[in-house]
Amino acid sequence: MPVMQSPPGPRVVIDGREVLYFAGTGYLGLQGDPRVIEAACEAARTYGVHPATSRTGFGESPPLLAVEERAARFFGTERALYFVSGYAGMSTLVQAAPRPPALILADDWLHLAGRDASALSGARVQRFAHGDPDDLRAQLDRHGGRGPVFVLCDGVSPVRGDVAPINPYLSMLEAHGDARLIVDDAHGVGVLGRNGRGTLEHAVEEAGEPIGVNSENLADPAGGRGRLAWMCGTLSKAIGGSGGIIPGDEAFIARLKTTANWYHGAAASPAPAAGATAAALAVCLDEPQRREALRSNAAYLRAGLRGLGLDVPNHPTPIVCVEIGDGANMARLQAALLARGVAIAHSRNYAGVNDEGALRIAVFATHTLAMIDELLEAMQTHL
Repeated sequence: MPVMQSPPGPRVVIDGREVLYFAGTGYLGLQGDPRVIEAACEAARTYGVHPATSRTGFGESPPLLAVEERAARFFGTERALYFVSGYAGMSTLVQAAPRPPALILADDWLHLAGRDASALSGARVQRFAHGDPDDLRAQLDRHGGRGPVFVLCDGVSPVRGDVAPINPYLSMLEAHGDARLIVDDAHGVGVLGRNGRGTLEHAVEEAGEPIGVNSENLADPAGGRGRLAWMCGTLSKAIGGSGGIIPGDEAFIARLKTTANWYHGAAASPAPAAGATAAALAVCLDEPQRREALRSNAAYLRAGLRGLGLDVPNHPTPIVCVEIGDGANMARLQAALLARGVAIAHSRNYAGVNDEGALRIAVFATHTLAMIDELLEAMQTHL
């Protein structure tokens, strides 16, 4: 496998060679920001590498608590729970339910993290067609309200870059008794919504109707007290730090701390990672122009790829997926671009793609238009 020898950014060093980088998930370009790196170093100097215990032991640290305080400000919630890996988010939420699910309906393209959460729940698991409210409705009708139902989806598909139809999902769940939507928003947090709060904020802006997020006060969507979704996110992608996050009201977060095995059973986040994450959140709060630059770059890239005659959907995300011939041809194109000094991903056997795969191009806020033009020129040469 190739070895990255620099922080992710618009230019990286891979196997000793500098290349333009249009892969990965560092959408806001903060993983190599000097402020973030210095915060990690300062936390290491002050608190060591790790508290060497869980949070319910003596694992709380000022950097960790700063992450939760700044994450709550970022999401506009009362509290937030920070844990060592975003991969654990869906498992943590499934464990938090007042009643365990009788059925989990999982989007057919659900990320591995959601699949693991489903398997660990002990519930019966069925798939519904990706992003298809009609198929979801049919499966809910067949279930007939026989016990709690959890509907699991990704907010943004990690390879395809499309956005889950949150509003149609919530509308139908309100009519089906004890049914709950759980969204893993790993690729939406920091990207979508006016404040960068992710897919649920984007859904509110589309529909003009509020959504209760991780709230005990709206725990029963069928009770006529408004629409509710549960969500988790990661701080290692757009935000530029490390670890997972669940924002919510005070009662909800307090319950997570009593039910989540990842809170009392796993080690606390390393101090340098927490320090870096707190600094990255501060930048995200103070510099909304990064999100605007990201959106502008994504639109420019999509338009440029269409200009090459490629079929590129108009998703509001920095992930652009293209399929050009079979897997062998896409592997050829990826290798030709890398030889020319431009890195993109050929994703195979991942959520949303088969073994032929697809080319996944990720644009960052820190790419210049000249860099994007260089990518487009290289692709035109080798298509």
